[in-house]
Amino acid sequence: MARQVIGFCTVLLASCVFLAPSAIAQTDLYVRGAGRLIPLGIPKLCLKSEESGPESTIPATMQKDLDLSGFFEILDPKGYIETPGKCGGPEATTFSDWTVIGTEGLIKGEVSMERGQITARLYLVDVQKQSVVIAKEYTADFAQAKMIAHRFANEVMKFYTGTAGVFGSQISFSSRVGRFKELFVMDMDGTNLRQLTNDRGLSLSSAWNPAGTKVVYTSYRNRVPDLFLIDVESRSVRQVTSTVELEIGAHFLGDDRIVFSRTEGSESDIVVTNLDGSGTKKLTPPNRAIDVSPVPSPDGSQIVFCSNRGGGPQIYVMGSDGSNPKRVSFGASNYCTSPAWSPTGDKIAYVCRADGSFNIFVANPDGSNAVQLTSSGSNEDPEFSADGRYLTFATTSFGGGFSIAIMKTDGTSMKRITSSRGGDSEPAWGPLPK
Repeated sequence: MARQVIGFCTVLLASCVFLAPSAIAQTDLYVRGAGRLIPLGIPKLCLKSEESGPESTIPATMQKDLDLSGFFEILDPKGYIETPGKCGGPEATTFSDWTVIGTEGLIKGEVSMERGQITARLYLVDVQKQSVVIAKEYTADFAQAKMIAHRFANEVMKFYTGTAGVFGSQISFSSRVGRFKELFVMDMDGTNLRQLTNDRGLSLSSAWNPAGTKVVYTSYRNRVPDLFLIDVESRSVRQVTSTVELEIGAHFLGDDRIVFSRTEGSESDIVVTNLDGSGTKKLTPPNRAIDVSPVPSPDGSQIVFCSNRGGGPQIYVMGSDGSNPKRVSFGASNYCTSPAWSPTGDKIAYVCRADGSFNIFVANPDGSNAVQLTSSGSNEDPEFSADGRYLTFATTSFGGGFSIAIMKTDGTSMKRITSSRGGDSEPAWGPLPK
């Protein structure tokens, strides 16, 4: 599936608007509905060919995407009055059938399939104003039906919120396979799950490159914890480091460098190196402290990390050259770890021991305005989505062992996206596909 997704970029035609710009007018739905869920109807598409499948797959995928977003109420298809799959375009809509069930936004369209190629015309209709507000056409291989849905769902998010969604992005994580832990990757809605590594050891602490094509991670495949780089499409693996020390928590610092922690004896340092293993440099001085979990800021000028240099583990920020380290976690907790930096640069997230368990906090990069987001179960390893609006993390809030969940950065709309019995941990959210 990974190969097909990448290939989508070459077969997807430009999402061309096929209605005149004057026919598309911005509505005030989201502004008017701020603070509540916007009711959306997403019926089956009109099928314009004998070959079937995408007329159901595309709307079902958009239903899951937009429900997961936390901005919309997806109306139950069982309550639809207008015949699902009705043809005739948006002008054939019986608007009274939608207003009576409280619909504000309606996603309709038509799809045809010929020789394995899908052509889909999709519309977002403002039911109250009875007007089309988005119209797009997509052509792609049949295997890319879900990606068409993700692309249009992102357009819907942009229309209502001003920022496109991150549907179609991927999340990597670690999960148990027998007595081993391997890396897995999935779409952000929890579907399209596949095993990424087969190291038959411990595969941990993954992070994506800026292009979303490779993942750096720590592996015990050679019985020594070194850093490796794996291509998500081909699954080819290349070793980055080869030492006897523990090297873990790597993140990309630009396209061709990584920053990580290296433990030698009782001391852990923040280290930067090139992807070929050259140019290795320690950023933290010898201080008999444990400095771990480095994450660069979006512009690469700073690094947030965890250190026990002041006693218990706390969150610090320093320059990307190791200069001017400052503590930024100042709550009542004496134990804070696992920092993450929002791609928008305005927030950091981290975990603190609070309320008898481990919970997730967000704050400004200087530590101000810290807010606790979770309050049940144990919560670990937060990481931001590419748009900075969501966090993925490992949690026991749903019962049993750890599973992967996502939530908005205000702590609302928490949704579980994995449910394996082996325990899922350390999620890493990749960038949005180009």
